[in-house]
Parts: sequence; structure tokens; C-alpha cells
Amino acid sequence: MPSVKDLCARRCVNGLIQLLEQVPFRLAARPPLNLSDSSVAGLVLWTLLRWERTFLLIALEDMGVDMWGLTCDVDALLNEEKTKPLSAEAEPDPPLAAFPPTQSDLDRFLEDWLDRAELEALALRHEYLGTEHVLLAIVAGADPRLASVLSSHNVTHENVKRAVVELLKRAPAVEHGTRPAQSTGGPAGAKWDRQAVGVPRRFGMAVLLLLVAMYAVLFSTMELLDAPPTVFIVIAVLFTGVGLGQMLLFEGKYPRAASVWVGACLFPVEVFAVLLCVALFPVTHSGAGDAVPWLVLLLVFSIPLGAGLGYLAGGLTAGAFLLIERYKKYRQKRPGA
Repeated sequence: MPSVKDLCARRCVNGLIQLLEQVPFRLAARPPLNLSDSSVAGLVLWTLLRWERTFLLIALEDMGVDMWGLTCDVDALLNEEKTKPLSAEAEPDPPLAAFPPTQSDLDRFLEDWLDRAELEALALRHEYLGTEHVLLAIVAGADPRLASVLSSHNVTHENVKRAVVELLKRAPAVEHGTRPAQSTGGPAGAKWDRQAVGVPRRFGMAVLLLLVAMYAVLFSTMELLDAPPTVFIVIAVLFTGVGLGQMLLFEGKYPRAASVWVGACLFPVEVFAVLLCVALFPVTHSGAGDAVPWLVLLLVFSIPLGAGLGYLAGGLTAGAFLLIERYKKYRQKRPGA
């Protein structure tokens, strides 16, 4: 399983950490289980259902779910995964049967489901990550076979979310042991921030097309405003730096803090570079001498101004990716999507 340090950085509750610690043992009891996105989802769900009576199981009971029937159906799906042959694309050389999946293989799938669970927690405005968010992620991202089993037991995304919210109203999270394992906020430099959606670290074609579209809109807007080339360069560099900062700083989990830091550090450098160019090349910047006092004033207040511009640029950038995540959830909820 992911290290306890990494789980604490995600603000996972103690109950979720204990649940994930059991998953490798559940996997070992089911050799040879073909690891995939769907099989790991079923394995986590089966572990959750077979665990002690936790906050989430109480919520499922409140929904009237037949816990034993659901457990048996998930178990049957996992048994099918044991007997299903590996696809030719997924089979490595030598065959996987000769070399059973390693702990790192399992961790890779678990990390992906935890990423999805974080989005569910953000949607609920929860500052911790618990078993309820993992279940919501599994229900939202279930493959057709698992989705059919869940639907037959009335376990839908909306029903689970409603049951969790209602139970939290009656019994706060801390009363059910769902206090975050680490309650100190974000890492150094982002203590004030909460985890949010930003520019993703993994790029696909859709992300690349979105980035190109965002730059096109940005440059078209500046062209309509008749901005000079210097402004073009400053804004383009600032937006690019903020996007890279959201990807690289604080493990990509605190985009607001990353945007503020990048803006506060990068914008003064840009203003100083413009001043230097005006001073060194006055001929090529004819007429720019009148702007020098304004540039000096900008340089004096560039750090707080840069922090504000970075926050604004980060909000615009992250907002586009947040819309993509919302659209993905909408597609997953649509029947037959």
C-alpha cells in the first residue's frame, strides 16, 4: 500500500489507512487475481464490506442495502477476475502468471483510486479523505459489470452521497473516527491552502488541446485589447509559469498556493527584465522612456501584485480543468455512457 507518510499527506483518516493496510492481504488470499482498474476497485470494495462496522457501513445500512448479498456479488466478480485470461496487450513477457503482480503494481492502482477519491472529497467540501470518498469514487468510475451489481443493490452515486451527508449531520465525522491522520494543513509554504484541482501532471490529448485553446483565447484577448508585444510576453510567461508551478510544486495538490508563490517570484523578475531591456536598448524601445517611472513603481510593488496576478492566472487555469473533471463525472452518471 502507499506509505503512511503519503497517506497522511493526503489527509487520509485513520480508518482509511487501516482499510488500505488490509488490501494486500486480501489480494494474497485470492491468487492469481489479474490486476486491473476494475479488479482493484472490486478488491477495495470487498475489503470495505468485510471490514468492521464503520461509518460508511452505517451509511449503507441506512440506505437499506443488503450487505451480505452485495458482498457475495462482489466476491463473485472477483472470482471471475481470477479465471479470466489476460488480454494479449496486457500480458508482459514473460507471462504474468510466472511472475505474480508485485506490491508496486497494486500501489499504482490504489494511488489512482485515491486520486479519484480526493475529487469526491473536494466536491463535498471535506478537508479529509475517508472510506466514503473511496466508495463514491468506485461507484462513479465502476466498469459496466461492477456498476450493474451496485445498481442492483441501489448503491448509486447520488444515494451514497445523500446517505453520507445525512449521517454526517446526525453524527459528525470526528465521532466516527474519521479525523484526518494529519491535521496540520498543507505542506510548508501551503499551510493556508487546501487540496484542489489544478493542472494535472499526466498529460493526454484532451489536456494538450485544452492548453492550446487556452493560449489561443489569451492571445486573442490581448490582440483585441491592442496590447504591446512586451505585455504579450509578460502575460504568456506568467501563465506558463503558473501552470508549471501547479504541476510541480507541493506534489501538484495545492494549486492555489503554487500559483501565489510563482506569481510573487516570477512577476518581479519579468518587470526587472523589462526595465533592463529599456535601459540597455533605448533605441529599440523608443517612446518607452515615459513608461520607466511606471515600471519602477511596478517593481516596488511587484511581489504583492505578482502574488495577486498569479492567483488570478491560477484560478483561470485550474477552472478549466475543474470543468473537465465535472464533465467526466457527468458522463459517468449518464446511463449508457
